[in-house]
Amino acid sequence: MANVRRTPAGRFELTISSKLLPRRVYLTFDTEREAREYGEQCAKWFRVGIVPEGLIQPVAEPAALLGPLIRAWVKSGHPSKSDVEILDLLFEEVGSVQLRHVTYAWAESWVQRLKHEKNLSPGTIRKRVQALGKVLDWVLRKTPDVMAGNPLKLLPRGYSTYNEVDAEILAAKQLAPKIDIERDRRLSPGEEGRILAALDGEKRADRERPLTGPDLADLRVLFLLIVNCGLRLREAYQLRRGWVDFARRVLRVQSSKQWRGRVKFREVPMTPVVHGLLTGYLAASESDSDALVFPFWNGDPETLAAVTSRLSHRFSSLFSYAGCEDLTEHDLRHEATCRWFEMRSPDGHWLLRDAEIIRIMGWAPGSSMAARYASFRADDMTNRLWAGH
Repeated sequence: MANVRRTPAGRFELTISSKLLPRRVYLTFDTEREAREYGEQCAKWFRVGIVPEGLIQPVAEPAALLGPLIRAWVKSGHPSKSDVEILDLLFEEVGSVQLRHVTYAWAESWVQRLKHEKNLSPGTIRKRVQALGKVLDWVLRKTPDVMAGNPLKLLPRGYSTYNEVDAEILAAKQLAPKIDIERDRRLSPGEEGRILAALDGEKRADRERPLTGPDLADLRVLFLLIVNCGLRLREAYQLRRGWVDFARRVLRVQSSKQWRGRVKFREVPMTPVVHGLLTGYLAASESDSDALVFPFWNGDPETLAAVTSRLSHRFSSLFSYAGCEDLTEHDLRHEATCRWFEMRSPDGHWLLRDAEIIRIMGWAPGSSMAARYASFRADDMTNRLWAGH
């Protein structure tokens, strides 16, 4: 059945309906004659059970949402554990957004919401953008035609930094812009001595009692190991007896930065201080090569996060008692990095090359992490400059 009507614009609209069509079809022609002739042709095709190709309309597929794509990326096994945690947040925050709406304008608007509504730090914003960017890159590799490109990669340099406009918007909400905080904390003169004194049970003059606990002796060894070798906290308390090679004076360290279940080790040289420390510490313990060096962890991978958190808080309490209020456990790794860089040979030359220190610390070759962790004190450099005056 075909009906023709004149439109307000002066053209002619043909309405075609048939049992062979899922719904009515509306077509517009310049003249009434063209509309009626096409309607008669369609009627002939319908009588023999054929639908003209021009009337076949593709069934619209459900719009792709970011949520299922994020879940598919997680299930692929490619994201790191830290990325998975961020992706879980993104699933809740942007999972209902249609992929076709993810444009540069959307990306800019999203970053603005992260600043103005959530008031996140620049580093946190970058982590969210980078995590979602990896999802979009993966989608584009699998289905190149689904979108023109990854709009998140078009965001300008410094997109996560709060500017003057952001500051004005936040001020109206009685909020302040967030900034990135780079840790460059090192042990100040006297701090290591105060920490060791607290671990040895010495009472501060302004406190009623000393620091107590059955783990002080173990915590003392753990502290000295980290501050002298630069192991990450989890790498240190996961050490096993068989990984301490006294003959070669080397520690075999299982990296805590590993993806997709891959177990990766690196070798870290022991300084004379650490060698003597571990020799005495392990002399009275069991000699099973699989036995853990420290008693803080029971060997269950499911408890690693809890153990790390507990030890981090234990170190915080220790540093607070020792009068190192703003010191954190991870700052010890900064201190160790600087100590590796500052080591000198007996003839006064630098002892280690940059590439060797990068390997000791467990960073990728050519990594810029060494520059981030090397917090050289101006006082030390001044003393060297004025040594002969």
